[in-house]
Amino acid sequence: SSKVIKIPKMREIRLGRIDDVEVHYLEYRDVHDTEAFDADWAARNKLNSAFSRLDEGRGGKVSYFPFVHSFDMLIPRELYGRHPEYFPLIEGKRVGGYAQRCLSNPDVVRLAKERVEEWIGEHPETKIVSVSQNDTGKWCQCPECSSLDEAEGSPSASILNFVNKIAEEVGKRHPGVLIDTLAYQYSRKPPKSIKPRANVVIRLCTIECCFSHPLERCDSEQNVRFREDLAAWSKVAPNLYVWDYVTNFANYLMPFPNLYVLKPNIRLFIKNGVKGVFEEGNYSPGGNGEFAELRSYMLAKLLWDPDSDVDIVLDEFLTNYYGKSSRLIKEYVELMHEKVREENIHVSIYSPPASEYLSKDVITKADELFEEAENLAESAEVRARVKIARLPIQYVMIERDFASGEERARVIADFFAEAERAGVTHINEWTAMSDYRKKFT
Repeated sequence: SSKVIKIPKMREIRLGRIDDVEVHYLEYRDVHDTEAFDADWAARNKLNSAFSRLDEGRGGKVSYFPFVHSFDMLIPRELYGRHPEYFPLIEGKRVGGYAQRCLSNPDVVRLAKERVEEWIGEHPETKIVSVSQNDTGKWCQCPECSSLDEAEGSPSASILNFVNKIAEEVGKRHPGVLIDTLAYQYSRKPPKSIKPRANVVIRLCTIECCFSHPLERCDSEQNVRFREDLAAWSKVAPNLYVWDYVTNFANYLMPFPNLYVLKPNIRLFIKNGVKGVFEEGNYSPGGNGEFAELRSYMLAKLLWDPDSDVDIVLDEFLTNYYGKSSRLIKEYVELMHEKVREENIHVSIYSPPASEYLSKDVITKADELFEEAENLAESAEVRARVKIARLPIQYVMIERDFASGEERARVIADFFAEAERAGVTHINEWTAMSDYRKKFT
């Protein structure tokens, strides 16, 4: 991790002839987790994340500007009063606020081209410019936009038509700059005939999927549809990236048994021609989400070498990070993953603590494993790491009332004391730990 480095001790180091060439599978490898932002850690683990603090001396990074959901920056919502025609027509009315834009409007296209040109001038280091939908629905249903979307079979048609116009202009002046847009939620399905220009990046998002089973084999309706969209985009997109999700955003501190799907999912992406992967985890200021450092380490290894042996990578981290407690932590990992695998339980990035895989018998067994792991820890530092790993079990015990009376009071006190010591700032993507704590005072 960025805080724990294991350097083997050797009396003598002899180097023979070195002839080692490694070639990446993915041109863009981004682990978007607080534990992965450290520049030295990212460089050691061969990431080129947009949000990491990588400079050229550490290998550089893929520079985005802005990063995503850029329609508000392209066409500011303050223009609604003077130019409501720039904004989406929904049920016969132009809608302002946080919404999409009317992408068939010539002035919207013109203003967007001008704004992108300004961004490139202001940020000459930028390799990829985001021209992407806002993080909402509310897309335009005016006759021009809707007729194109209906003819092409997807609302992605009006977006891609708009993006292509901007990309054409950028390509003339800045041949090394790419224009990025999303295939996300309502726009995930590709249009029938409109294809991305050569300098357009399509960033396909997995947000609706099940993450407890490999995308390629999962029988959930969400994963079946994602596979269809992935295959369709892979046939037409010259630059296909994936925006993947690797934590529970509604419950940062909740068991999220996805460690064994990371490899098959990344391999599926690569098999379908994906060139870059963004793995979104817990990016809160305090970090320390469920197995954040372990998951970041595994992702970094797999993004560089998707043929890595997952068990070797997992055991390497557990042994060096948890010491004598590692065997029990591994047993806990297997306990949680076997539950969702054997009972075919689907887990999303918003699954609640009441999810069936978090049954009382599983949580009780997990708590016993962590109690023993704490007792086995050979140092205060290792014990502190075990306590952080135990937070998700305590969180579920609290949320599901698996403890009562004095025992519940003790679990709550231990949970908040350890979370504070670890510097945890958020219980989920939108709630600070301090606000969550008010429920118990």
